[in-house]
Amino acid sequence: MKRNCRHTSTWPRFCATPASPPRSSWKRANWASSSNTPTGQDYDTNADAPGSSASSKFPAEQYGACPQAVLPLTYDWTAMSTLVSNMSPNGMTNQNIGLAHGWMSLVGGGPYGTPPAKDPNYTYQQVIILLTDGLNTQNRWYTDQASIDARQALTCNNINAAGFTLYAIQVNTGGDPTSTLLKNCATDSSKFFLLTSADQIVATFESIGTNLTKLRVAQ
Repeated sequence: MKRNCRHTSTWPRFCATPASPPRSSWKRANWASSSNTPTGQDYDTNADAPGSSASSKFPAEQYGACPQAVLPLTYDWTAMSTLVSNMSPNGMTNQNIGLAHGWMSLVGGGPYGTPPAKDPNYTYQQVIILLTDGLNTQNRWYTDQASIDARQALTCNNINAAGFTLYAIQVNTGGDPTSTLLKNCATDSSKFFLLTSADQIVATFESIGTNLTKLRVAQ
């Protein structure tokens, strides 16, 4: 997620307004409590159910420059296209926010409802596609890329260990170095894409979709 989330010294602003339930009933946090380091806190690196502590819950606070509502899993392509079109860039770059929200959208929690029940007659593959057009610049605790990347690597490792397929797409139009973090986050080397033009995004998603369709037919 690029430049869609901004932080203060206390809590990050999540850059999508929950459609439901209301903010006061948010149950899951990606970010630890008010400590200055993440030591002993792992809420931003997993999708576990929340505990009783306040630090395991979403803060009921919304950054005003992020008015778009969270959209859970859906087949409504028009709604998805409209949501993306209505987004606007704002704030710093924290890839891990998008990654964590993508994970939660598949398993439920926080502003996301319980995913649709799986048909026992089918074999499912759960896929996350992480796309960014910038390197990490700020998270809850850090403003240096190395520390932020190290934190995100924990999330990537947990997602892959949980059996999810993780694609990583780096849209590099500004001359940034190729992201070692994203290359390692991808489930394997064939699932990392380095793009040098925004025009390549559609073809890349079509390629991913084709590969997933072939997998489904083969199974």
